Amino acid sequence: MGRTRQRDAEFPKARLSDGTMAGIVPSPFASGFELLVGATPQSHVDLDDPSHLHFEYVARMGAVIDQLGMPGQPLTAVHLGAGALTIPRYIEHTRPGSRQQVIELEQALVDLVRAELPLPAPHRSGSASQTPAPAWPACPPR
Repeated sequence: MGRTRQRDAEFPKARLSDGTMAGIVPSPFASGFELLVGATPQSHVDLDDPSHLHFEYVARMGAVIDQLGMPGQPLTAVHLGAGALTIPRYIEHTRPGSRQQVIELEQALVDLVRAELPLPAPHRSGSASQTPAPAWPACPPR
C-alpha cells in the first residue's frame, strides 16, 4: 500500500535522461521535503534543520561522518550522486567550511534541487554537476 500524495502536477518536477520524472514534494511524515524519482522517495531535506536526517540510511551515513576527525572541524568530501544534497547540507551544517564536490550525472536533477531547495549562501559554490571523468581532476588533493 503506497502513500497518498496530492496531485503530481502541483509540485516542481524535472525529466531525467531516462525519461523518469523527479519531483520535490512536502514530506508527509516530517518537516521538510522529499525528492521522488518515479514514485520512490530518494532524499529528505529539512531546510530549517539540515542536521535532521529522516531516512535511516542517511542517518547512518551522518553517524559515520560524525566519527571522522574532530567534531565540528571541516572535512573534505566528494559526493557521488547529488540526490537532494542532503549529506552536503548536513556536512556544511555540522562542519562549517568543509570542502565538498558533488558529482551528479543528471543535470536536470541538480537544477531542480537548486531551484526548489536552495543551498545556504556559503555552500553554493561548493557543489557542481559533472560527469565522473571531468570531475576527478577537480577533486581536492589529499
